[in-house]
Amino acid sequence: MLGGSWLFDEVGALQLSHESEAFVCAIDEPVGYLNPLAPSTGVTGEITDLIFDPLLIRDEDLNLRPHLIESWTSRTVVTVRCSSEEAAGESEAKLRSGEYLPEGMKMLALDRTGSVLTVVCQGMETGLEEKLIAEFDPANLGDYLLVSLKVDHSVRDSFEAFLKGSVEKTQIRMIEYVGDRELNLFVRGDTDLFLRELELYYEANPALEPHIEVMGERSYTTAREMLIDLKERVRWHDGASFDSADVIFSYEELTRPDSPLPLASSFAFVESVRALTPLRIKVECREVPATMMESWEKLPVLPSHLLTRLSGPGALDAFFANPVGTGPYQLATRRRDGGVELIANEGYFRGAPLEKRIGYRHYRSLESILLALRSDRVEVIVPDERFTDWSNRNSGAVSALQGEPRIQHFVAWNLERTPFDRNPVRLALAKAVDSGELLRNTPTEFQQPVTSLFYPGIPYCDSPMELPLHDPRGAENLLDAEGYKRAEGNGLRKDGNGDELQFTLAVNEANPEHCRLAAALAEQWLQVGVRVEVEEVEWGELLTERLLTRDFDAVFLSWEVPYERDRYRVWHSSEAGPGEGNVSGLRDPVVDEILEKLRREEDPDEVKICTARLQEAIARLQPCFFVCETGRILTVRSGGVEVFRPEKAGGKGERRPLAMEESRWERNRPWWVRGATGTRSETGPASLSEPE
Repeated sequence: MLGGSWLFDEVGALQLSHESEAFVCAIDEPVGYLNPLAPSTGVTGEITDLIFDPLLIRDEDLNLRPHLIESWTSRTVVTVRCSSEEAAGESEAKLRSGEYLPEGMKMLALDRTGSVLTVVCQGMETGLEEKLIAEFDPANLGDYLLVSLKVDHSVRDSFEAFLKGSVEKTQIRMIEYVGDRELNLFVRGDTDLFLRELELYYEANPALEPHIEVMGERSYTTAREMLIDLKERVRWHDGASFDSADVIFSYEELTRPDSPLPLASSFAFVESVRALTPLRIKVECREVPATMMESWEKLPVLPSHLLTRLSGPGALDAFFANPVGTGPYQLATRRRDGGVELIANEGYFRGAPLEKRIGYRHYRSLESILLALRSDRVEVIVPDERFTDWSNRNSGAVSALQGEPRIQHFVAWNLERTPFDRNPVRLALAKAVDSGELLRNTPTEFQQPVTSLFYPGIPYCDSPMELPLHDPRGAENLLDAEGYKRAEGNGLRKDGNGDELQFTLAVNEANPEHCRLAAALAEQWLQVGVRVEVEEVEWGELLTERLLTRDFDAVFLSWEVPYERDRYRVWHSSEAGPGEGNVSGLRDPVVDEILEKLRREEDPDEVKICTARLQEAIARLQPCFFVCETGRILTVRSGGVEVFRPEKAGGKGERRPLAMEESRWERNRPWWVRGATGTRSETGPASLSEPE
């Protein structure tokens, strides 16, 4: 009787729904805020990626490629002050003839105003301007002293105020403003008097935080620029055009000091950003890191036409509950069961997805999922324990997909506290852990030992990170050598003063897997005589009262492994203050040197050497203990999912089976379609059987 009642209810629900129209994914928890600013995993992260498109993407080989950005051009602008208008005219003619252009240098534009030449060259390589100036006749170049002035506020306002009272201002031959806070002065004459007057004025105005630097005799200045061209015909889901205003709004919002996403350090190379046209942006650069396009890859793009009008607490939450993006799918509705319905973006610039509707649905029971599965009304299942048990007993009905291990769990040590300020102790704690005893697969994710600091398979890193192996005897020897001896009786370790070797491991109380792993680690460390108290803390307190002030011994955290090679914010000494990205407070000159080289190195082979050196250094220094890395597990109906890319094969599309061994399936998720065996039919009660 109960089985019949269940069957009646479920069949009725199917017949009244529109499930036959949708590609259906059965989810195990409600969909949260669809927020590209906050790291999110699982189904919520997947849906967010379907709604919001990035500026750049990674291709099948994980190389960076344009996406919402059509192209980018790097150029160097050299402004040359000639000795006279005649000298400028002669130099212009020789530049146009190619006589003044070094071999291989490409001039994009040339302009002359009086005695000043503006030469625009392709590329940003170091030393380009010196090579160009070396070709000029020295007699044609002006003889000036270059003085740089930087202030913390508007440089134009303060400098114009200086000029009003200046006695020596006649020695200024040219003024060049560089952004809002910097200018270059070309002076000639009794420059000592002028410099003294300038210094006295700004010394009297210390609130401006002035910095005056004499650059020496110079006849030219250099500016490095990037031109970013955006894709045409890209529209937000509400029909508004995507343009430069959206990129600039997102950049300004997400690099300000109180930004919800800490991107300011990633864009430290940027002097200014402004729109030249609705689809062209000019970026003036202070410096030219080799990783600068990785910074744009990380920048989520938000709709300025919607968000500039929002204000007040909760405004962003309201937007991310029902977001508007540019991606291949848009949010149609949120369901009462915690799921969502997505519909295809028919105007998507890469071609509309073949599947017109995706339903993320929370089924009431295992029986509900099995009914949908047997009637070909669900394609993808986020498995729970009961479904996993069922699938193990019914081989062939579904297939499991393992994604890439994108999340790493780790314990960050506070290197400013004893005993974590001693590398042998950190190494001993690593050797004491048997990862095989810790790790387990859950229905929705797998766990494995950490193998790299970098994204799996990324081209710039081809060597693994060799972390310390399980060696309890070696751990004991290291602790003995550091003066921590086992006490008689309880076997706990104490130093020469009788103080016990113990610490507190803080963990997010709302994350059951973190709590489980933290407790298991504490048990293993106890076996080598180290007492660990696991303190379960509310996440808000952990963030604001512990991490931001570095008030912890050790803390259990996770991060998503990014695509980029730039790890400056995570490991560099300049980021080691409380509340900064270098959570452990690592300060190591060798690591700093590697990180700085990684930012500027262009040669792919040298980059691989740098990533290998960084991994070796982190493995040796052990600023944190890497617990494991995890990836998603999904279950798909056998033969029920294929991949269809509409932009390939001349726009006709390319259809192929979804390979079960394909670990990078998450990046072709927008193009999943129902397979040939996924034909939907109106299924009545007579064709169904009760669940096992």
